[in-house]
Amino acid sequence: MATAARRRFQVIGHRLEEEQVPPDSYTLPQLSEVLNIQYRTLHSWVERNLLRPGVQRSTGTGTRNLFSNEDAVMAGILVELRSAGVNFELLEQAAERLRETDGALRREAFMLVNGDVKIVFDRDKAAEALARGGLTLAYNTGDVLARFGASLN
Repeated sequence: MATAARRRFQVIGHRLEEEQVPPDSYTLPQLSEVLNIQYRTLHSWVERNLLRPGVQRSTGTGTRNLFSNEDAVMAGILVELRSAGVNFELLEQAAERLRETDGALRREAFMLVNGDVKIVFDRDKAAEALARGGLTLAYNTGDVLARFGASLN
């Protein structure tokens, strides 16, 4: 995201002061715009602890939630899963699996959903699971990673 888009302004007295958002971080309105999802949906996910700000958690008026690139990847994956019809309980499970699986938010992974959520990194294992059948959803995180991946290592 362009540096200019990361700027926000704050009224101090009678003048407007520019406040910089740290590099490689996003505010909730920025995530909403980039992911094309309503702000209030993302805000609800933060309140319900589905989405967690990794850079800065809001502590009240004047302090914004700030999200890292990994948080943005998580949000993008959850948005796409929600669009595919995944219910909130499975979204919670998906978020938990993404958090607990080392590297799942930094490299391509395959999320296999069938009443439970499993994450695998091996394309052949994902293909085997698809061939066995019975999956409700097989999801590749690659597209979301590509969107935010420029800053991920």
